[in-house]
Amino acid sequence: MNRTEPVPSGIRLQRLIQNCHTEILGREKDNDKFIHLYSIGTYWVAFEQSACLLDSIFPRCEFTLFMIPDRPDYVVMASVSNDEANNYFRKHIVCCDKSDYKVLSVLSLPARHYYRWRVDVVKSVL
Repeated sequence: MNRTEPVPSGIRLQRLIQNCHTEILGREKDNDKFIHLYSIGTYWVAFEQSACLLDSIFPRCEFTLFMIPDRPDYVVMASVSNDEANNYFRKHIVCCDKSDYKVLSVLSLPARHYYRWRVDVVKSVL
């Protein structure tokens, strides 16, 4: 029997960022009412505006900053455990429901709130 080992979350995250950062950040441009979530195994992650919206649902989510080529500032990522996210998914409508990608519809986010939140998160992580 040939069983493949599960890919660790850190490797899945690295591949997601390397291979999909343009698409992910394109989704986040002017995003004010959807949370785009990506599974990396034991966690679900969201970026930029989606991360801000995720923080409003999961106040204990964790934040990470990273740099990507051709972008002068940090990208903000929020993560929530698989268990917490799955509990939420069972109780709410998921607009796009794939095994490794989900979209949640939420109340619109004022741009000024996002920018203030982003500055605060970057300061808190640095």
